[in-house]
Amino acid sequence: MNNIRILYTKGNLKLEKGIINLNSSKVLIKVKSCGICGSDLKIIKYGSPRVKDNTVLGHELSGTLLNPISLKPIHNIILGADIPNKIDKDLAIGHEINGGFQKYLILSKKIFAKIPKFITSKKINFDHAALCEPIACCLNGFKQMSFKKNKNVIIFGAGPIGFILAKLAIYFKSKNVFIIDTNSSRLKFEINYKNLFKLSYKGYQKQIFKILKKKEQIDYGFVACNSSDAQNEILSTVKKGGTINYFAGLRKEKKKIKVNLDTNLIHYKQLKVVGSHGSTKKNIIDAAKLIVNKKINFSKIITNKYKIQDFKKAIKKFESGKSLKVIIKP
Repeated sequence: MNNIRILYTKGNLKLEKGIINLNSSKVLIKVKSCGICGSDLKIIKYGSPRVKDNTVLGHELSGTLLNPISLKPIHNIILGADIPNKIDKDLAIGHEINGGFQKYLILSKKIFAKIPKFITSKKINFDHAALCEPIACCLNGFKQMSFKKNKNVIIFGAGPIGFILAKLAIYFKSKNVFIIDTNSSRLKFEINYKNLFKLSYKGYQKQIFKILKKKEQIDYGFVACNSSDAQNEILSTVKKGGTINYFAGLRKEKKKIKVNLDTNLIHYKQLKVVGSHGSTKKNIIDAAKLIVNKKINFSKIITNKYKIQDFKKAIKKFESGKSLKVIIKP
């Protein structure tokens, strides 16, 4: 059986074609869609101690579960990335285990049993389903904040995650949602709600002040971009007693993270500061149900799709900052 896949090796990617052998002890998934994540870009650029050479990246995937002998379709499947592990060691699709940047994903039955997943006989939109993993991570973020409705929300970062957070905040009945970015191209994407305000970083405070009613303030804040400035700025922006989620990580400089936070603001404003990373099995199932049952329209989050042979164009487009979610179609 022929396979085509993108192999990661020492900061580079290459396309490889080859033959794979199958037997009844394996689980076979035909990958239909796989999203490019910011973490994939970090691995390609800077490497990762978690990712060995000749690994297939890609952890945002959906596809069809096939019989490994007859190759007949069984069900449609949406996979999570983070694999529960009793040992204190990270284990995830597209990191320690080969991911979705390939036509066929082969897994051992043991690993497959541990992976959070959603299996359905329903017809699904595979591109939307590939958003399940990042949506699940966002749901985890809301849970960590003990999020409540009818509040004002600010999100720093108008990337795919920022807009997913915004859509979820509106779904959870937030009063107003403000999404802030220095990238004017991303603020122009046609994701519109009457209570969603897309604002340029320059002068956003004055604009928010004009929009909010008297005595209203920002209750919840997300930092969904790898900016230490945004991590500092949000402490001043969220009201006293508000809650902040540092959703995005920062790249290490010489093995150290350098951020100068004004902790007096946390202290005197009695801010609740949390972080969130990854997702649980429940988050994956909840996210999959939102997609499959069409509770939220995520179509405009996906701005570009590429064949696997055009992976270099896909990476370049994602890196340009002129797209939201970029999908590879194996």
